[in-house]
Amino acid sequence: MTLRKKLPSAQSLFAFESAARTLNFTDAGALLNVTQPAISKNIAALETHLGTRLFLRKKNGLALTTDGDTLHRAVQLSFTAIEVAIDQISNNTSLKNVLTLSLSTSFAAHWLIPQMPEFRRSFPDVTLNFQLAGGEVTGPLGACDLGLRLENKVAPEDHPIPFAPEWLVAVASPEYIKKNGMLDAPFSGGSHSLVKLDNPRISWQDFLGATSQSADPSLPEVRVPDYSVVLQTALSGRGVALGYVTSCSYLLREGLLMPALPKTLKTNKNYCMVTNPNSNNLQLAEEVRHWINNQSSKILTDISTTFSEFDVVAPGPDSPVAM
Repeated sequence: MTLRKKLPSAQSLFAFESAARTLNFTDAGALLNVTQPAISKNIAALETHLGTRLFLRKKNGLALTTDGDTLHRAVQLSFTAIEVAIDQISNNTSLKNVLTLSLSTSFAAHWLIPQMPEFRRSFPDVTLNFQLAGGEVTGPLGACDLGLRLENKVAPEDHPIPFAPEWLVAVASPEYIKKNGMLDAPFSGGSHSLVKLDNPRISWQDFLGATSQSADPSLPEVRVPDYSVVLQTALSGRGVALGYVTSCSYLLREGLLMPALPKTLKTNKNYCMVTNPNSNNLQLAEEVRHWINNQSSKILTDISTTFSEFDVVAPGPDSPVAM
């Protein structure tokens, strides 16, 4: 015989559990948002169905009978197990719309976060968690669902999809260039300075050598340890930075930064959006990756058209940036 046939109704079991917990029909009714007579009716129906008394009615309140205590212990265990299961299901459901991204601070701050209004239109219910690094991010995604890596820095267990070329541009704010001129053609009275990242993989010297451009070696420098701060320094008009288009393409398209030298550099490497094949949210990660790649393609097309007069240089085989 099924449990359903052993009970007059499911409501009678809820009424019994509340009454056994409070030992008061009025309080039990308040817990279930029903009246005291409704509790009494459900308990009476349950006792009649089981053929036994579950409560002793005393002047000072209720007490469980032996049978009532036996049923209460079983109901407590069952209800607790059900609550745990429901909580687990609820947590799993809420995590289905959460993605953890492994990114550089510069990409997050200057590319992705400025486009969050557009992202929200496509993914209104998705929560993004960020695991950020101040420099170039390497290594496996680990517990993250999606990340950005240079193609030769992708872990074997992760799945890369090309995102954007490694493309470097000397960048500065429009106000800075209006005041000081281009880096290779400074205005009289202008005051250029170079923003440099500590221990860069591609240095200003590498960039200038690969593109056959020059800059005054006596220019003052601003050195910072985080590439996000490199771009922020350029945005604030404090100097010319070496901009990786991966991070600054949105800023270039929006006119917040602009090229400060006529030649740009594309190495023979690409950045990739990387998914974790063991992610619990792999389908969502793939959808977000697709959105990011589409946005990147649109932006790269826009800036290629806008800055078509700027030469794009590929490094020679002996160039340090071709390694």
